[in-house]
Amino acid sequence: MKVFILNVGVNASHGSLRSPIFDDNTFEFIPIPERSILSHSAPDCPALPRYCDITSHSGRDILNLIPEKYHNWRAHNDPEFDRFTYGDYPTVSPRVANLKKIEIGDYLFFLARLVKWENGKFTSKAGFYLIGFFEIEDILKEVVTNPTNSELVNFSSNVHIKRWLWNPAFWNGFWVFKGSKKSMRFKQAIPFSKEFVEAVLTDSRRGKLLWSPGRTELQIIGSYTRACRIIDGEKIGIFWKLIKKNWARRPKWKID
Repeated sequence: MKVFILNVGVNASHGSLRSPIFDDNTFEFIPIPERSILSHSAPDCPALPRYCDITSHSGRDILNLIPEKYHNWRAHNDPEFDRFTYGDYPTVSPRVANLKKIEIGDYLFFLARLVKWENGKFTSKAGFYLIGFFEIEDILKEVVTNPTNSELVNFSSNVHIKRWLWNPAFWNGFWVFKGSKKSMRFKQAIPFSKEFVEAVLTDSRRGKLLWSPGRTELQIIGSYTRACRIIDGEKIGIFWKLIKKNWARRPKWKID
């Protein structure tokens, strides 16, 4: 069994689109904007939700957390935690190439950049947090032809399948990963702190992680998690201990 960590959702490059985290560590996951990969001038798939359609998980009005100019933009809602699917291009994009190594029974954890929300507005305090995971139950690989009916039923909630159903030109080699019923979106995010990162990740060239004094912890963690990371061997036990440790710190922690 292996654990994969994948950075998802809006980040510093998306300007005023941010995922908020609140005082009780509940949060809202804001997906990246949908942009047609066929052409910058092509319309976005109408089957995808707009930002104003995103369901709140914190009990707050989602539209107060997203700038008004984005309310009618289509959102690339991936991963989605209703039926636990995630799609990407591991045979094309080096950033997610490690996803080719996922097997049934492995765990895919999602990491997101969350920004502190206080007194009705975003602050400058941001951090990386684990927001949920899939226990991998099924994988649809390199879709270039029509999936079977059973595959469509299993994966139909995913953005990439919805785009393909709208336009067959999206038969473009995407993969979709399906989580089991054990998968979950956390109610409260787990900080992916320096302590956590040092315990489970290594630098491919140096072994030990390098914390440059000229860069912030946020920047360094972001650079080490820009590409999908794999945790295996003895690091898996350390990873689960840290998950349980953070879980124990939240006696009232609830999951969706």
